[in-house]
Amino acid sequence: MKNLGLLKKVSGKEYLESLNAKLGEELQEYLDSQSIEELADLVEVVYAILDHKNISLQQFELIRKQKVQERGAFKEKLLLKGVIDG
Repeated sequence: MKNLGLLKKVSGKEYLESLNAKLGEELQEYLDSQSIEELADLVEVVYAILDHKNISLQQFELIRKQKVQERGAFKEKLLLKGVIDG
């Protein structure tokens, strides 16, 4: 006998809340496994969130690149340990 899934169509705030919960779930699965497949699942949820917010991948990439210009990236494998007021 086949298992059947129960589906519920959601939209608006409920859809975004579901995606945010799924993002956390997929992140935990990736952290537990370090699997590229789980990382792909995580990115898929990010794409769904962008789509829901009507943000194109091109817009998202532009925002990402602007942040890299302003704050740097992880390419050099440097982590900020703190900031000294001055």
